[in-house]
Amino acid sequence: MKPAVLFLTLLSPLFASLLLAALAALRERMPREKTSFRLISTGLLLSLLGNLVFLIRGISRGLPPDLDLGGWLTAGSYEIPLVFHADRVGIAFGFLSALLTLLIAQFSKTYLHRESGFVRFFLLLGLFASGTQVVAYSGSFDLFFAGWEMIGIASTLFIGFFHERTEPLRSSIRAFVTYRLCDAGLLLAIVALHEWLGSTRLTALNDINHLSTEQATLLAALFMLAACGKSAQLPFSGWLARATEGPAPTSALFYGGISIHVGLFLLLRIWPIIDLSPIIEYGGAALGLLTALYASRVARTLPDAKGILAHASLAQVGLIFAEISLGLTTLALFHLMTHGVLRVWQYLRTPNVIHDTHRLGHLHGGSLPETTRPATRLEKQLYLLGLRQFGMDALMDHCVRWALGIATWLRKLDIKLTPFLRSRT
Repeated sequence: MKPAVLFLTLLSPLFASLLLAALAALRERMPREKTSFRLISTGLLLSLLGNLVFLIRGISRGLPPDLDLGGWLTAGSYEIPLVFHADRVGIAFGFLSALLTLLIAQFSKTYLHRESGFVRFFLLLGLFASGTQVVAYSGSFDLFFAGWEMIGIASTLFIGFFHERTEPLRSSIRAFVTYRLCDAGLLLAIVALHEWLGSTRLTALNDINHLSTEQATLLAALFMLAACGKSAQLPFSGWLARATEGPAPTSALFYGGISIHVGLFLLLRIWPIIDLSPIIEYGGAALGLLTALYASRVARTLPDAKGILAHASLAQVGLIFAEISLGLTTLALFHLMTHGVLRVWQYLRTPNVIHDTHRLGHLHGGSLPETTRPATRLEKQLYLLGLRQFGMDALMDHCVRWALGIATWLRKLDIKLTPFLRSRT
């Protein structure tokens, strides 16, 4: 693996975003739309070309070897390695992410024309693009977590993109809290890997047979908790529909194409651990199927196109979640990639579909012809449950309020105790 091509793939979108941020900070006026688009699209194009090099290399001459740049941070026997790994799963996900992000950038150039947050949008897009590439090609879970957090930060800020309104801010906070709660699982799993395997490198997963069933079960459960938060599996599904408060292009990229699949990519990475724990295998399959049933039921009660597409995406993600849990990793990877492409196209097509529907309704005298039949009692009950999202969203709202309340109380306690502790020392 050549370092120049790798760094071009990983860092060119981030450098473009930093350059755009510097231009915005140093000038009295914000950069022009054309300048912002050209900077970020150049970075995205270079990243796509880097992915294309890896793809061609993998097809023609085999997968490139790992690139080990030594220790990122060393403290005693604890080392955070700076290592990069390119396999068929990583190359496929990296290429898909780069391609769809560049497509969204091109679409957004016109869609967000004269929008006050145009520069901010493209700056965050570059941050997100680098995050996806770090996730795809990281050779250790420490480095994976860095890209994971870049994606989470960009996702949260995009949800609250229209910050002049209250609802996007609330939805952004809700997603952020959900991410924080579930990301604790990923952090604990990384610490456990350091303790039990002595390394967080992906290659260390080739030698995990000495782990006990209890250790493998705990590791798989912690990783699955992180994946459930990022991929909106039950009971953490409520934030997904609210996330569509952001611009339509970000809904396509995050909750149709890439971000919602990052949790699935994590499960593909840690599949050897899941394979050692039958409880997590069958439990993950059941959870994915329940999420798919939940999402398909809720989607039938929603009045808005973006909400319906979000839950349609969630239903497919639940099925992929179940496929990975059962060991159908090749099928899951193919399902992930095709679903991402299809859903992005549907999200971008939605505004035109709505316009065409209104136009056809006007031609038919204001409404489209409908064929209805009396609903059965069971259908009415299911509709009401779907309308209330089976109480899951309300339950998570209570949990989020409790979490924020406890955090606020601890912060106040810390402020009160700090002067007293300092005086004692």
